[in-house]
Amino acid sequence: MNRYRFIVKILIILVAFLAQSMLFGSISFASVRPNLLLIITALSGFMIGEKEGIWVGFVCGLFWDISSGELIGYYALIFLIIGYFNGRFHSLFFDEDVRLPLTAVAVSDLVFGLIVCVTQFFLRGRFAFGTYLFRIILPELLFTVLVTLVLYPLIIRYSRFAYDFEQRRSGKFV
Repeated sequence: MNRYRFIVKILIILVAFLAQSMLFGSISFASVRPNLLLIITALSGFMIGEKEGIWVGFVCGLFWDISSGELIGYYALIFLIIGYFNGRFHSLFFDEDVRLPLTAVAVSDLVFGLIVCVTQFFLRGRFAFGTYLFRIILPELLFTVLVTLVLYPLIIRYSRFAYDFEQRRSGKFV
């Protein structure tokens, strides 16, 4: 990965983090908001591969860790794992088909919610799984998938532009 794409990717993650914490913080629906950092992590892994999913997931998780003010590295590890597993399905990616990326984001959000539920609540003796599932996990999943439907064409457009830019810079433009 060249340094320009790295810088642009970091800027995209930063903008998504700021939008998630500021914009969607005030536009929450049923006390949940879409997980933009998870969308970026899942789609980066799914569209580009395991390595991209790992480092994007790690950076997104670090931003989440810093904003939560709790344990540094907790969300970084969760996002890293989600990015890696989405990258494992990179061979199935076709940018014209929106169903697989939406499924990847939905499954990633469900896994994220379940991991947080188990590690944050069950280990503390809070076993209200049904309440957490129906009031937090599923509404966030639905909201995240709806936002992904809106953002996916923009992400595909950026991905094509970045690929063409890299090809032109390297002199291999076809």
